[in-house]
Amino acid sequence: MSSNKVAYDGTPKEFEQVESLFDATFHEKYTLVRKTGGRKYIDGLRGNMVDEGTVLDRDAVKELHASYLKKGTNITLIHYRRIGLDCYDCEFRLQCNSEGIDDVYRVVYTLQGSKIERSREVYNDLDTIKAKCSSALHTFNVLNKYQTNM
Repeated sequence: MSSNKVAYDGTPKEFEQVESLFDATFHEKYTLVRKTGGRKYIDGLRGNMVDEGTVLDRDAVKELHASYLKKGTNITLIHYRRIGLDCYDCEFRLQCNSEGIDDVYRVVYTLQGSKIERSREVYNDLDTIKAKCSSALHTFNVLNKYQTNM
């Protein structure tokens, strides 16, 4: 399989059929920060309820993908933009008629080398900017590990 379009075409599949694509795409240290599902608390400064989101590791995301593939999920790309040195803003529609799923997700991806190392679901442009800044800081910290005598 050469692309996610083929993998997520609405036809039910076993994960093993696309596992090599998953391994070629996602870094061994990959994490996904979901918008919701984590610790909830009231922000002392603003007084609003905050949901930190859930952090999923690579194995949890692999299980999520396996579940979507088995159900015959279809994914349609809405937009894909480079927003930084190693940072991409991507929006897509996830549909699964058999499960009644029709959701739109927007995710900021950070690459290390040629693989996705981190991703964060975002709500809007402001969240996208924050995720981009976090990505840039992460990249700086990775590059700073390999200092040279220039």
